[in-house]
Amino acid sequence: MKNGLYAGAVAGIIAGIVGIIFGAIGIAIGLFQAGSVPMANLVAAMIVLTIIFGAIWGAIYSKFYDSIPGVGTMKGLYFGLLLWLIKDVMGGLYIAFTNGNINIPVGLIWIGIFTQAVFGSVLGKLYKK
Repeated sequence: MKNGLYAGAVAGIIAGIVGIIFGAIGIAIGLFQAGSVPMANLVAAMIVLTIIFGAIWGAIYSKFYDSIPGVGTMKGLYFGLLLWLIKDVMGGLYIAFTNGNINIPVGLIWIGIFTQAVFGSVLGKLYKK
């Protein structure tokens, strides 16, 4: 795909599904607790948000494509891991220090690493300049 928006949206759908799976695994192994929101609402929100933000990140990826090291899937993986560091790790640490609640940051970091790694890899595979 030559359009970063579309490649990002498709990668977002796949990453959203992966995020739901690893969220369920994290809850099942006791890494963090499930929230009070019904699971159907969480699944719907995760899919919709990963499509929207996937398209946004895909457009940004297309603009910075030449300056990201690597080729193909590795280029996308580097981009996804950078997103994870900025978005999930930094956001999780901010929430932990300001709110004192460790449940949300652990969930962000746990789900985020898998979601962003898959998102970046799929984006790198789909997007062609």
